[in-house]
Amino acid sequence: MDYETKPTNRQNLRLFAKLFRSICGFDFSEPIDPVALLDRLPDLEGFQDVRYEIVYGDSLPGNVAAQCIKEDDEYVIQIKDTVYQGAYERKTGGHRMHIMHEIMHSFADKLGFKPIFSRRLTKDTPCYKSLEWIVMALAGEVMMPYEATKGLSEKQLMEQYGVSKAAAQKRFKY
Repeated sequence: MDYETKPTNRQNLRLFAKLFRSICGFDFSEPIDPVALLDRLPDLEGFQDVRYEIVYGDSLPGNVAAQCIKEDDEYVIQIKDTVYQGAYERKTGGHRMHIMHEIMHSFADKLGFKPIFSRRLTKDTPCYKSLEWIVMALAGEVMMPYEATKGLSEKQLMEQYGVSKAAAQKRFKY
Protein backbone atom coordinates (compact mmCIF):
# COMPACT_ATOMS: atom_id res chain seq x y z
CA MET A 1 0.00 0.00 0.00
CA ASP A 2 1.23 3.46 -0.79
CA TYR A 3 0.30 6.86 0.55
CA GLU A 4 0.86 10.43 -0.38
CA THR A 5 3.46 12.27 1.70
CA LYS A 6 5.26 15.59 1.63
CA PRO A 7 7.03 16.18 -1.68
CA THR A 8 10.74 15.92 -2.33
CA ASN A 9 13.12 15.61 -5.26
CA ARG A 10 16.07 13.48 -6.33
CA GLN A 11 18.63 16.09 -5.19
CA ASN A 12 17.21 16.05 -1.67
CA LEU A 13 17.16 12.25 -1.65
CA ARG A 14 20.87 12.23 -2.57
CA LEU A 15 21.58 14.52 0.38
CA PHE A 16 19.52 12.29 2.69
CA ALA A 17 21.44 9.25 1.39
CA LYS A 18 24.73 10.98 2.27
CA LEU A 19 23.35 11.81 5.71
CA PHE A 20 22.34 8.18 6.25
CA ARG A 21 25.77 6.94 5.15
CA SER A 22 27.40 9.43 7.52
CA ILE A 23 25.22 8.35 10.47
CA CYS A 24 26.14 4.72 9.74
CA GLY A 25 29.85 5.49 9.41
CA PHE A 26 30.12 4.54 5.73
CA ASP A 27 32.20 6.62 3.36
CA PHE A 28 30.57 8.17 0.33
CA SER A 29 31.32 5.28 -2.03
CA GLU A 30 31.75 1.98 -0.20
CA PRO A 31 29.23 -0.81 -0.76
CA ILE A 32 26.80 -1.47 2.08
CA ASP A 33 25.74 -4.89 3.27
CA PRO A 34 22.11 -4.42 4.40
CA VAL A 35 22.17 -7.66 6.42
CA ALA A 36 25.16 -6.54 8.48
CA LEU A 37 23.59 -3.09 8.80
CA LEU A 38 20.46 -4.60 10.39
CA ASP A 39 22.54 -5.75 13.37
CA ARG A 40 24.26 -2.36 13.70
CA LEU A 41 21.13 -0.18 13.57
CA PRO A 42 20.26 -0.26 17.30
CA ASP A 43 23.78 0.97 18.09
CA LEU A 44 23.55 3.97 15.76
CA GLU A 45 22.45 7.40 16.92
CA GLY A 46 18.78 7.84 16.09
CA PHE A 47 18.13 4.17 15.28
CA GLN A 48 17.93 2.63 18.75
CA ASP A 49 14.21 2.12 18.14
CA VAL A 50 14.69 -0.03 15.03
CA ARG A 51 14.82 -3.81 15.23
CA TYR A 52 14.25 -6.67 12.85
CA GLU A 53 12.83 -10.13 12.95
CA ILE A 54 12.93 -13.04 10.55
CA VAL A 55 9.50 -14.46 9.80
CA TYR A 56 8.72 -17.89 8.42
CA GLY A 57 6.13 -19.49 6.23
CA ASP A 58 3.14 -17.38 5.38
CA SER A 59 3.62 -14.82 8.18
CA LEU A 60 3.70 -12.17 5.45
CA PRO A 61 1.45 -12.18 2.39
CA GLY A 62 2.89 -14.08 -0.59
CA ASN A 63 4.00 -11.01 -2.54
CA VAL A 64 5.52 -9.21 0.47
CA ALA A 65 9.24 -9.94 0.90
CA ALA A 66 9.67 -7.68 3.93
CA GLN A 67 7.87 -4.88 5.69
CA CYS A 68 8.51 -2.17 8.23
CA ILE A 69 5.79 -1.60 10.77
CA LYS A 70 5.63 0.90 13.58
CA GLU A 71 4.59 -0.62 16.88
CA ASP A 72 4.19 1.91 19.66
CA ASP A 73 7.51 3.80 19.59
CA GLU A 74 9.47 1.13 17.75
CA TYR A 75 10.07 0.24 14.11
CA VAL A 76 10.00 -3.49 13.40
CA ILE A 77 11.40 -4.73 10.10
CA GLN A 78 9.95 -8.14 9.32
CA ILE A 79 11.85 -10.14 6.69
CA LYS A 80 10.88 -13.44 5.14
CA ASP A 81 13.47 -16.08 5.96
CA THR A 82 14.11 -16.82 2.28
CA VAL A 83 14.74 -13.13 1.57
CA TYR A 84 17.10 -12.80 4.54
CA GLN A 85 18.98 -15.94 3.51
CA GLY A 86 19.28 -14.77 -0.11
CA ALA A 87 20.61 -11.39 1.02
CA TYR A 88 22.95 -12.97 3.56
CA GLU A 89 24.44 -15.28 0.94
CA ARG A 90 24.50 -12.34 -1.49
CA LYS A 91 22.70 -14.52 -4.02
CA THR A 92 20.30 -11.87 -5.24
CA GLY A 93 20.61 -8.13 -5.22
CA GLY A 94 16.83 -7.92 -5.11
CA HIS A 95 16.77 -9.40 -1.63
CA ARG A 96 19.42 -6.93 -0.48
CA MET A 97 17.38 -4.05 -1.93
CA HIS A 98 14.22 -5.30 -0.19
CA ILE A 99 16.00 -5.12 3.14
CA MET A 100 17.51 -1.68 2.46
CA HIS A 101 14.07 -0.48 1.33
CA GLU A 102 12.58 -1.44 4.70
CA ILE A 103 15.46 0.19 6.59
CA MET A 104 14.76 3.34 4.58
CA HIS A 105 11.12 3.30 5.69
CA SER A 106 12.25 3.97 9.26
CA PHE A 107 14.73 6.61 8.09
CA ALA A 108 12.19 8.36 5.86
CA ASP A 109 9.68 8.42 8.71
CA LYS A 110 12.31 10.02 10.96
CA LEU A 111 12.89 12.63 8.23
CA GLY A 112 9.19 13.52 8.32
CA PHE A 113 7.99 11.57 5.30
CA LYS A 114 4.84 10.38 6.99
CA PRO A 115 1.76 9.10 5.20
CA ILE A 116 -1.13 11.45 4.77
CA PHE A 117 -3.61 8.82 5.91
CA SER A 118 -6.65 10.69 4.66
CA ARG A 119 -5.37 10.49 1.07
CA ARG A 120 -4.44 7.15 -0.39
CA LEU A 121 -2.15 7.30 -3.40
CA THR A 122 -4.00 7.48 -6.67
CA LYS A 123 -2.75 7.36 -10.23
CA ASP A 124 -2.93 11.15 -10.26
CA THR A 125 -0.38 11.57 -7.47
CA PRO A 126 3.09 12.39 -8.82
CA CYS A 127 5.90 10.07 -7.77
CA TYR A 128 7.68 12.79 -5.80
CA LYS A 129 4.74 12.70 -3.34
CA SER A 130 4.55 8.89 -3.21
CA LEU A 131 5.90 7.46 0.03
CA GLU A 132 6.86 4.17 -1.65
CA TRP A 133 8.63 5.93 -4.52
CA ILE A 134 10.55 8.13 -2.09
CA VAL A 135 11.64 5.12 -0.01
CA MET A 136 12.59 3.09 -3.10
CA ALA A 137 14.57 5.99 -4.54
CA LEU A 138 16.28 6.61 -1.20
CA ALA A 139 17.25 2.92 -0.94
CA GLY A 140 18.76 3.11 -4.43
CA GLU A 141 20.68 6.29 -3.60
CA VAL A 142 22.07 4.73 -0.41
CA MET A 143 23.05 1.45 -2.09
CA MET A 144 24.47 3.10 -5.24
CA PRO A 145 25.74 6.60 -4.37
CA TYR A 146 25.31 8.86 -7.36
CA GLU A 147 28.73 10.51 -7.39
CA ALA A 148 30.58 7.23 -6.79
CA THR A 149 28.72 5.32 -9.47
CA LYS A 150 28.93 7.77 -12.36
CA GLY A 151 30.33 5.98 -15.39
CA LEU A 152 29.91 2.46 -14.03
CA SER A 153 28.21 -0.10 -16.22
CA GLU A 154 25.16 -2.10 -15.22
CA LYS A 155 27.35 -5.13 -14.60
CA GLN A 156 29.80 -3.11 -12.49
CA LEU A 157 26.95 -1.74 -10.37
CA MET A 158 25.65 -5.26 -9.80
CA GLU A 159 29.06 -6.65 -8.89
CA GLN A 160 30.43 -3.77 -6.80
CA TYR A 161 27.26 -2.76 -4.97
CA GLY A 162 25.42 -6.09 -4.87
CA VAL A 163 22.20 -4.82 -6.42
CA SER A 164 19.78 -6.43 -8.82
CA LYS A 165 19.82 -5.90 -12.55
CA ALA A 166 16.55 -3.96 -12.24
CA ALA A 167 18.05 -1.63 -9.61
CA ALA A 168 21.17 -1.08 -11.72
CA GLN A 169 19.05 -0.27 -14.74
CA LYS A 170 16.91 2.13 -12.75
CA ARG A 171 20.06 3.93 -11.56
CA PHE A 172 20.72 5.01 -15.16
CA LYS A 173 17.38 6.81 -15.34
CA TYR A 174 18.47 9.28 -12.69
